[in-house]
Amino acid sequence: MKIEGSIRSNLMSAIVSARRWRGRPVHRDTLVFWQSVLDHGRRAVTGPLAEPVGELVAELEQELAQAKGA
Repeated sequence: MKIEGSIRSNLMSAIVSARRWRGRPVHRDTLVFWQSVLDHGRRAVTGPLAEPVGELVAELEQELAQAKGA
């Protein structure tokens, strides 16, 4: 899958989607996509042009932990 748009909007979309699927089985490809959005977010926080997305990265990390645990 290709990630398009801002990192912030992708993180927010992934968080909303993960919350919508909370407690239900999630397809592996979806988990992989959410993880790649998370990886982009982590790089954005630490990169030379750091974006203020640390809170969103933490929220998505939490949602992914719950999704993988379900």
